Amino acid sequence: MQNPIPAVASPEAASAATLGGLTRRRAVPRSPHRVPCRLKVFDSPTGSEWAVCGETVNISPAGVAVQLGKPIPEGTAVEVLIPHLDADPLCVHGIVAHTRRVLTGTFEIGIRRQPHRDPHWP
Repeated sequence: MQNPIPAVASPEAASAATLGGLTRRRAVPRSPHRVPCRLKVFDSPTGSEWAVCGETVNISPAGVAVQLGKPIPEGTAVEVLIPHLDADPLCVHGIVAHTRRVLTGTFEIGIRRQPHRDPHWP
């Protein structure tokens, strides 16, 4: 069976490898970053808020991925609090872009960063 992604000579070329004619390249690379985090979830239909603890998987200026014990629906507004040893915690406001099961009882939540304009987020 032929490999669908062609072999390339450099990491730069690898990040632009094509699959079915589509270029697969991230505008902003992700950095692995595993630390505990807390998510505040804003349930728009009910107007309620709830919190859940998890662990970051990776982070970039465009967003963050976290692992949690429960799924969160796509489109849900969230606030992620990520501790920092030498400074104030990082607070990321965003929208859930995807949720996928990675292990039994564990879900990876992709969060797309959104500008924080309102003190009463969302």
